[in-house]
Amino acid sequence: MKKFRLKQVPFNYTGLLLSIIGFILTLLCLVGCSSSGSRGLYFAKVTDAASSIDGSSVSVYYGWQAYCIQDQQLKCVNDRNIMKVPFDVSIVNHLNSSYPQLFTDEIEQNENLNPGAAPNPPHDPKIYPAAVLCLICSAALLVLCVLRVAWTGHYQDTHYTRGFLAWGSAMFALLLLILSSVMYQNAVTQLNLAYPHLVASQGPGMPMIGCAFTAFALAGFFLLRGCMNVDFSDTDGYNPL
Repeated sequence: MKKFRLKQVPFNYTGLLLSIIGFILTLLCLVGCSSSGSRGLYFAKVTDAASSIDGSSVSVYYGWQAYCIQDQQLKCVNDRNIMKVPFDVSIVNHLNSSYPQLFTDEIEQNENLNPGAAPNPPHDPKIYPAAVLCLICSAALLVLCVLRVAWTGHYQDTHYTRGFLAWGSAMFALLLLILSSVMYQNAVTQLNLAYPHLVASQGPGMPMIGCAFTAFALAGFFLLRGCMNVDFSDTDGYNPL
């Protein structure tokens, strides 16, 4: 029994550490751009291609459920209504009335050469519910990991609950990565192709949620060690085929 505990202890702590990393990264992605302090946690950014005559410029940062506008002053707004696919169209509709100079001299796109420019009905990609489910799953994972490390004698995790929760969190994180890629990467590409007076770029949000997925997947690998091992020591006289 002591030998088993010595083997499992490093994996328990490693799984706990990776679970904390994944949870924090997902939470940071969710609260990105909701306040001035989280402005840097954005998925897409739109700014002037060149400064105006007075030297001022506008920069708009978009997160999962909020955006920040840096003009004369910084203003952050929580608004999931504009977070719709195709996101480039949502950005144009959102900023065109306040900053029409960004969208002048539009370059018409050939849908045959650029399929991403084809019109699509706006729809909500449901990123926010997926993020909440990922956080709930990973929070339950964290609680069980802490119980396993702090109260080893009371909680043994004989059914590998932590490992399955970790891989469940990884699946939600992968879903978030795919949805964010479809929403933000395509929008950045289309804005740069169609509007020469702005520069659209991706932020650190995509690498962060990618790292969260990796952390959860690795945590599941460590916490599920031994799950597929079959003990044939007690076969009641029968041998496995």
